[in-house]
Amino acid sequence: MKILKSLLISLLLLASVSITPAAATNELKVHFINVGQGDAIYIKTANGDDILIDAGNRDGNDVVAYLKKQKVNDIEVMIATHPDADHMGGLDEILKSFKIKSVYAPKVSHTTQVYKDFLTAVKNEGVKNKTATKGVSIPLKGVTANFVGSVRSYSNSDLNNWSAVLRLTYGKKAFLFTGDAETTSENDMIKSKQVLTADVIKIGHHGAKTSTSSAFLKTIKPKYAVLSVGKNSYGHPTSDVLNRLKSSKVNVFRTDKQGTIIASTNGTNLAFNTKPAIPGTVTAPTSATYKLTASLDNRTPKQYSTINLTVKGLPSGTKYKAVFRYKSKNTTYSGSVGKKLPVKIGRAAKGFTVKVDVSASYKGKSYKTQTAFTPK
Repeated sequence: MKILKSLLISLLLLASVSITPAAATNELKVHFINVGQGDAIYIKTANGDDILIDAGNRDGNDVVAYLKKQKVNDIEVMIATHPDADHMGGLDEILKSFKIKSVYAPKVSHTTQVYKDFLTAVKNEGVKNKTATKGVSIPLKGVTANFVGSVRSYSNSDLNNWSAVLRLTYGKKAFLFTGDAETTSENDMIKSKQVLTADVIKIGHHGAKTSTSSAFLKTIKPKYAVLSVGKNSYGHPTSDVLNRLKSSKVNVFRTDKQGTIIASTNGTNLAFNTKPAIPGTVTAPTSATYKLTASLDNRTPKQYSTINLTVKGLPSGTKYKAVFRYKSKNTTYSGSVGKKLPVKIGRAAKGFTVKVDVSASYKGKSYKTQTAFTPK
């Protein structure tokens, strides 16, 4: 009987445990991770989903470490743009280190060991490898994510043009991630009459002269470009591409000169963690416009109950102070943006409206807001 009672208590305790999902914010962030001569792009959506496009040309441990530093627990979407080692090299380590919910890759045959390791890792983790090609949409809340390339099949020796090209939009801002797509693929995308415009473009093939044609730039109309590049013997980025970007008046960021580039947007404004390495005519802001907001889950709670305060409008995790102005005295609580702060309102007098003043600082600027509740 004692054993049965103990088991029942354990089951009840397990039933009461809830798993807290990743906190949603009002901001999407794109990390162009510095992996040397290669690509690795991590995207955190405002809804809390994680997307990884490629993982560099090493054993993947550097990207694993970076993702863990960003407190990534699982990855909703992994995209392998094409079988080249400087893009796919670390993906097998990512598959072993995180729970991956979906994998997208072009349907191309290749015999390199890197590609075999990737396919083996996908199979071992029990994840279905979905085809990344024009017209395929990724089902994610809060963003629109569509593959706009490759448009058609190419020869197996033409790996770069097989590159999965993703266009992602959040609010009024759009990003285009091109892998190593070259002029042939770019022209096919232009001819396909898809919407290709983007505020930010990840430059194809690390700035090789066979990518990023003037016609492609004219179609995309980017304000900003990111070159993911490292020390190499290919001459990347080439003067041809840099001159095309200059002629198109595009602000250029480079991982080889600036390290990891992080773009942030609330859907209206767009900001970067550094100034462009090569400025265009458009000024790149270093901070977005923020508006602090505060809400309570119950504006007319019972006396002596607990209410939850939620503060938004600044990047998730930013610390804030909340002053509850009770009838008897003021009490200050501390919380983090994006996380619920439970407050026991034992001091609140019935019928007295308690004002809650919230204040926070971010990047040297102060933000304030207010909410209130009246116990019944």
